Amino acid sequence: MSTLDTSSTGLQALLSPRMVQSTVLPVMRQQVSVLEPTLDRICSYHLGFIDEHGDPSSAEGGKLTRAALMMAAADGVGLRPEDVRSQAAALELLHNATLIHDDIIDADELRRGRPAAWKVFGASLAILAGDALQALGLQTVVDDPGPGRAEISSVFAEALRLVLAGQSRELTVRLGSGAGIAEYDRIVEEKTSALLECALVTPALRAGKPEHVLAALRGAGRHLGLAFQIFNDVEDIWGDPAVTGKPVRGDIQRRNPSFPVLAALSADSPVSERLRGLWHAERTTAAHLQEMAGLVEESGGRHTAEQRSRGHLDSALEHLGRAELSPAASAELTTLFDRIVNRTA
Repeated sequence: MSTLDTSSTGLQALLSPRMVQSTVLPVMRQQVSVLEPTLDRICSYHLGFIDEHGDPSSAEGGKLTRAALMMAAADGVGLRPEDVRSQAAALELLHNATLIHDDIIDADELRRGRPAAWKVFGASLAILAGDALQALGLQTVVDDPGPGRAEISSVFAEALRLVLAGQSRELTVRLGSGAGIAEYDRIVEEKTSALLECALVTPALRAGKPEHVLAALRGAGRHLGLAFQIFNDVEDIWGDPAVTGKPVRGDIQRRNPSFPVLAALSADSPVSERLRGLWHAERTTAAHLQEMAGLVEESGGRHTAEQRSRGHLDSALEHLGRAELSPAASAELTTLFDRIVNRTA
């Protein structure tokens, strides 16, 4: 019987992108293949398995970030990555369901550098494809016979409920006025942090860890989600489309109150007042969006957002340090946290 290399170098090799893909993608492919043929095709396209004509594709299908987090956490509680393979695949299916729906809601035409699923197959079928991925994700967890199945199934169902609540709340806030930072944080905790918490907590549930470990991992996931989303908001305004795979300033164009904008609008200054006037205008020309981006930065919105993101990342790492994981897994998760938030290589 081979032994698991628990050194930092051994764990990095075990959790390399190639190894995570080889562990998780076959489960995802198998699950999607049982869908009705049209839904199978749409989901397979979105996941990068095929192109729009149904031919095999080598397109980027996502970084499997949540699967990598779960596998690193599994090592940290004394499990092997394959012990949570089904759950890691299920979480990626749920995550991709949210992406399909997000693209439709936001009318984003690009996903990972190519046309979004709804642009290729139509919004109605894409909605059903997203629903199908949600069903597959939950079924994958429920069907797995390993330890802690009931508790893990409950965590997945709760995470999905929170994601849907966050998506609904985001639409409500977008249509309202005076959206504040506290409401923003609540949306992110539901829409983004919930799945990250699920990734970190699932292995601990499988290993039967006590509540204080679960609480530490939940806290790490919560702050990681906030750090990631705030930095993602910065990238939406000032990022490189070649890195993000999406055009810049989509949030501003849709008047979606992202963190830099909320921080800028809350400042009491003539610049913020000018931004407020442009924000409530309906113009969406490139020059108009560029001017708003400049005002957000001039009023301190970008600086505040970058500081807040770093603060949440620090808090995530503090919680991680209280989770009693193995040193190698803690080091690997620290690297993963930084990569998730800052898109480091």
